[in-house]
Amino acid sequence: MCPPTSADPVTTASSDPAEAKLTLQDIRKVIPQECFEKNTALSMWYLVRDMGVLLTSFWVYPYVAATGNPLAYLAFWNFYGFFMWCLFVVGHDCGHTTFSPSKLLNDVCGHIAHAPLLVPYYPWAMSHRRHHMYHNHQKKDASHPWFSKSSEKKLPAFTRFFLKSPLAPFLAYPIYLFEGSFDGSHVFPLSKLYRGASVRARVECAVSAVTVFAFMAAAYTYAGSFRALALAYGGCYACFSFWLFMVTYLQHHDHGTKVYDDGDWSYLKGAVETVDRTYGFGLDAVHHHISDGHVVHHLFFTQVPHYHLPKATAQVAPVLKKAGVYKQVTHTNFIKDFWHTFFTCNFTGWQWASGKVN
Repeated sequence: MCPPTSADPVTTASSDPAEAKLTLQDIRKVIPQECFEKNTALSMWYLVRDMGVLLTSFWVYPYVAATGNPLAYLAFWNFYGFFMWCLFVVGHDCGHTTFSPSKLLNDVCGHIAHAPLLVPYYPWAMSHRRHHMYHNHQKKDASHPWFSKSSEKKLPAFTRFFLKSPLAPFLAYPIYLFEGSFDGSHVFPLSKLYRGASVRARVECAVSAVTVFAFMAAAYTYAGSFRALALAYGGCYACFSFWLFMVTYLQHHDHGTKVYDDGDWSYLKGAVETVDRTYGFGLDAVHHHISDGHVVHHLFFTQVPHYHLPKATAQVAPVLKKAGVYKQVTHTNFIKDFWHTFFTCNFTGWQWASGKVN
């Protein structure tokens, strides 16, 4: 069990939802009906907003390159890397079908949002759905792995070293997508991710992979050299990868996080292990409330669009608090808290809900 990450510690889930006689239907009843409405025009606005901000990089970068100042590069990478993460969240709505009632529009806009981030949309949507269907299940959850201490020891020495190193938050996500050690490659239709999958699903994988590789080729052609591409795009991509890793890691890891197996897992139990985190500095609104409204997102991931998460959370949080199953952290220094959690919890700092020793 790892130590707390904030002066305002997590409100730990001390009760089982079943013991508190709390059901998913009970929670849904307190959410205003308008929170379940998908507003295509509003979703499109957020897509255009984030894409518009990123397109300004074509105007800003020549000035940054002209200075040759490392601090100017760092500022450029961090600013646009963060907005790449914001764009990812919009594509994330597409994958959950909360961007629009139209599947076609969800898929088209999902590719538009994710291809420039080197995220194969269809395969990502498939593995991410598994994460939501089996959140906090030790074996069936996807994305960040729940290693037991014994299973971690069986990993190759380099993998163990890498997962504990400061490089992991910057590089683990692209390695996860392309190489696919844990869930399978997201660009290869014959990887273990597609074990038992339909022909249609494999074709969709190929389509999404083509969009990613097409963007890579276009970006390289535009940049003219690998060095220019690394300076103009690579630094931003590393910052984007860091944001994605940090936010998704903190959404599901902290001291006292419970993990389940087939004997005691349920959808609701896994969902309330999610942590709502307030980052402050106006960031929560800019990155679409995907962190401070994440519990509701996990409870109703195909039903509540990101722009309704604050209103839904305001109604759901008191219900979960009363049941003793709401986790929330307000950060004063989220970067410091992330690194503390990552180095002390890593991927084994959880506990079995059944009480057996990890």
